[in-house]
Amino acid sequence: MFGMSDPNQTLAQMLRYFEEGRYEMVEVMATEFTSMLLSNKQRDGATQTLLVKGVRILAEVLSIRDKHKLAIQATSVLLRERKKLEKILLQNAPELLAKLTPMEQDYRTIGQVYMKAGKSSKARKFFIKANKDTPGNVAALVALCQVDGVKTKHAALLASAIKSAGPVILENGAYYIRPQHAPGSQIDPILAVLETCQRQHPSCQEQANRIRKECDEIANGVQAANQRLQTAMDSLQPKHDYYQYS
Repeated sequence: MFGMSDPNQTLAQMLRYFEEGRYEMVEVMATEFTSMLLSNKQRDGATQTLLVKGVRILAEVLSIRDKHKLAIQATSVLLRERKKLEKILLQNAPELLAKLTPMEQDYRTIGQVYMKAGKSSKARKFFIKANKDTPGNVAALVALCQVDGVKTKHAALLASAIKSAGPVILENGAYYIRPQHAPGSQIDPILAVLETCQRQHPSCQEQANRIRKECDEIANGVQAANQRLQTAMDSLQPKHDYYQYS
């Protein structure tokens, strides 16, 4: 069914359907896909990679479709099979470990599954793990703050990460905070946390004001849309025009 004779093609089809929002079809395909691969007890690295990708999709689509118990079960399978994949690659192709989906991304995915299921303590645990795995993880810290809403105790930690993340970036019509070595976020959920949290820390309002100021400066042409990139490009420009001496 669904072209399962070619797992790579099936996975690509699932991803396409997922992007198109055809979640019921994705659930059916991902359930069959992962069951088929799990039944193969002699999986090599390539097959194990496909399994991990399939389970990741399954967990996400089950969560989207509010099948929370099944989604949580899928996240457990994801962690287990990812660990097996890492072991296989470590033994046979260690150079491929760096090409795996970042661990922090899977931690955030699992955190989102638990948050949507109403399991706040579990959600916090995985968002904290994501930030520990990749410090300054704005995406994980925003999600961590969203777990408890305005009562969050972590807004100051988010503000600290934002301060270190650098200037606001305008990309495809949207404003972002993007650390160089960790996932970022659009500014709207960031501002929602910094400006509404009950445990106001001075750094929260400072960073909220800084973000709004830089957005205005970008909109008015005072600041580059990507100041970090502009600074890097400027550093490549020669400091002297040698032709003026000829």
